[in-house]
Amino acid sequence: MKRYFKTLFIPAMLIASFACNKQFDGLLNNPNYPSPTTADVDLYLNAVQLSFKDFYNSASDFGAQLSRMNYWSGPQYSNAYQPASFDGEWEQAYTGVINNANSLIPLAETQQKYIQAGIARILKAYTMGTLVDDFGDVPNSEAELGADNTNPKADAGADVYASVQSLLDSAIIDLNTTGATSVSSDLFYNGSASKWLALANTLKLKFYMQVRLVDNSAAAKIQALISDNNLINTSSQDFVFQYGKNTSTPDSRHPHYGGDYANGGGADYLSNYFMWKVLAQKYSGTVTILTDNTTANNADPRGRYYFYREVANSASFSQTSVPCYYVPGPPSWYPTVPQQTPFCYCGKGYFGRDYGDNSGTSPDQGFRTGFGIYPVGGEFDANQYKTISLGLGSGGNGINPIWLSSYTQFLKAEAAAIGITSDDPATLLQSGIDASISKVLAFPTAIGYTIPASFVPTSTQISAYETNVMNIYTSGTSAEKLDLIMSEYYIALWGNGVEAYNNLRRTGSPADVQLAVATPTPGLFIRSFLYPSVYVNRNQNAPAQKVPGTAANKVFWDNNPDDFIK
Repeated sequence: MKRYFKTLFIPAMLIASFACNKQFDGLLNNPNYPSPTTADVDLYLNAVQLSFKDFYNSASDFGAQLSRMNYWSGPQYSNAYQPASFDGEWEQAYTGVINNANSLIPLAETQQKYIQAGIARILKAYTMGTLVDDFGDVPNSEAELGADNTNPKADAGADVYASVQSLLDSAIIDLNTTGATSVSSDLFYNGSASKWLALANTLKLKFYMQVRLVDNSAAAKIQALISDNNLINTSSQDFVFQYGKNTSTPDSRHPHYGGDYANGGGADYLSNYFMWKVLAQKYSGTVTILTDNTTANNADPRGRYYFYREVANSASFSQTSVPCYYVPGPPSWYPTVPQQTPFCYCGKGYFGRDYGDNSGTSPDQGFRTGFGIYPVGGEFDANQYKTISLGLGSGGNGINPIWLSSYTQFLKAEAAAIGITSDDPATLLQSGIDASISKVLAFPTAIGYTIPASFVPTSTQISAYETNVMNIYTSGTSAEKLDLIMSEYYIALWGNGVEAYNNLRRTGSPADVQLAVATPTPGLFIRSFLYPSVYVNRNQNAPAQKVPGTAANKVFWDNNPDDFIK
């Protein structure tokens, strides 16, 4: 028997009509990728803060290298870095901090989440100002256009700085707005609007101090901020990022702990100059440390917290009279050792590398001095002389010391020393030193690490150090006094290369910075970095790439001579 089937014929146009009536377009919205209008402001804030942390780390590391706080291999300034060296910092800034902040701010204002908007503006302001400090003229006014302008032009550094101050002013308005909702994702201040306000005012002071050489109106603004004094003045207001101890998924440890604390000995070289500056410079070049808390001397109480020695003596790998990598000894052009600067080895087991030492890696991993308990969460030096290994010390739960109360005191001291305010610079200098020492000595307890009682500095030992510094200050000329203020600021900045690099370019201090050891002619000091390759290669409106070594390439606020820094 035959079976017949009827086929229902539906015209194509009618099928299309049915499809449109079903309104399937709404299913094209992926719930895993919400639109900006429905996004969670606090999740945006998380992205801003974590990107900011990464941006700060990159900027701090480059600044620390050139300011002799961290080891820099060199030896020529002209080829020390490549444009690609700065791609990470650039992308962390624009793709991470700035892009997410630009999306967050209008959404937060609409939802009346003013604290979140204020936080985003502050972090964006710090980022934009630091981009100028590192690179000079950078995209700003057109950088917020996204897909509407994929080739933003660079704005003059001074104009970007003006927008930074405007951002901070807007943040202050946000943070003072009544009815602001609470914050569930503040990784710095746990939602405290008053602490963010103090930071905003402090950053205004910092950026005005940066431009004081080229802006005659800055002095009055600095005076006003210091007079109002709504600044970061106490340790409870310190602006830091706190790390954890996880080794993976994610690795939450301080990056310098993760890079240095490997099995088999320290992986990083510390800067001989910085160790010498802390441990020996005030003591005629002889390393001086506190032995225990029953012995009174005027050594820096922070030394054992800053640096961890793997061995008691590294002379087997180096010697002061015939430095290890520069046989038969210091070249004739190099300054006297060790009264002027260190050369290869500081002594008493403090073993790092000199500024501009580009010799190959040696089998000295078990001799290298490592990062201590502060600020990276490493090991406290209690004369253990153990080889660095994974997990040693506090496990990496350190901090980024982005702005501490001691920094504020040193800035006030600088302003007083150059006549911007009528305050006593000596009092402010001692206040800055005391705040720094207090922060460092309290740090182990804050992260749950116990220092052997016999190694905790006493008030007598702290007072002896401060008295020694103040005696040096009293006997100095005006120039020497300012240099001492900035040198003590430099020591307190351990872990913060951003301010160390800025201060060096602005003031030339510390004046005794170590010269590049491998050559008497390293070229002109790097006053701003090369533009990143992701910028100059992809942006049709990017400025021409800088030519290192042939010009100082100074940022707009730096009007010091080209050879101001060696």
